[in-house]
Amino acid sequence: MISRVGQIMLYVTNQDEAMKFWTEKVGFSVISKEDNGEMRWTEIAPTKGAETSIICTIRNSLLKWIRN
Repeated sequence: MISRVGQIMLYVTNQDEAMKFWTEKVGFSVISKEDNGEMRWTEIAPTKGAETSIICTIRNSLLKWIRN
């Protein structure tokens, strides 16, 4: 039985607009940002100590990275 969720992957078409929405409108905090040149993702959560976080990335970038 699943008792909790750690991370949720959320695919977005525009990461900058998505981060603006989640941080300014919803009030989430940015936990971490990663950019390895080929792929970029941002981890957000309601608070810095939250058990569950959302990983936002652009789907096409992820698929391209997986195929390489």
